[in-house]
Amino acid sequence: MVDTASSPTDTDARSPGADLAIPASARDRFGIGPDWRSGMERLVEWRDVDAFRHANHTAFLLWFEAARNRYLEAMGLPRHASNTPGPVMMDLRVRYLRPLAYHEPVFVTVRTAAMRRRSLEMDYAAWTQDGCAATCTAVLVLMINDTGEKVAIPDAVRGSIRTLDNPREE
Repeated sequence: MVDTASSPTDTDARSPGADLAIPASARDRFGIGPDWRSGMERLVEWRDVDAFRHANHTAFLLWFEAARNRYLEAMGLPRHASNTPGPVMMDLRVRYLRPLAYHEPVFVTVRTAAMRRRSLEMDYAAWTQDGCAATCTAVLVLMINDTGEKVAIPDAVRGSIRTLDNPREE
C-alpha cells in the first residue's frame, strides 16, 4: 500500500481525515471527482488474484474495509476493541465494473453518505487509471461487541464526519 499521509493534499491538515485526503496527483491519475475526499492507494497483490487471473471479489471487500477502518479512526472512533463502539455490517451492496490485474495500481475511496443516530451509510469505490472498477454501499451499525448493545454515534465523531463529508442526516 502506498502511504499518502505525507503527500500534498487539497484538504487543510487540521481538518478531520487530513491523513486520508486524496492528493491532486491521484485525482488526476485515477479520474477521482471532487465529491470524494478520503482514500488510500494500493496495488493489487498476488494474494488478491484468483484462478481467473484477476482480483477476486473478496479483495475489493478487504480494501473497502481497510479504507473504512482508517476513515473511522481518523473521524475519532476508537480502534476496535470488544468494549468500545465499533462498526458492524448490516447491509452491503457491491457493483463490479471491470476486472483488475496483478500489480495494478488501485485507489480506494470512502465517504459517509448518510448518518442516523446509531448507523452510517458509507460509499466506497475502487479506481484504476482506466476509471472506476467497483462501487459499494454499506450500512454499518455502531455496537459494543461485548454486549451487542447498539450505541449512538459519539458527538465528536458525528461532528468530524459532518465537517468532512456533509452526509444527509436521517
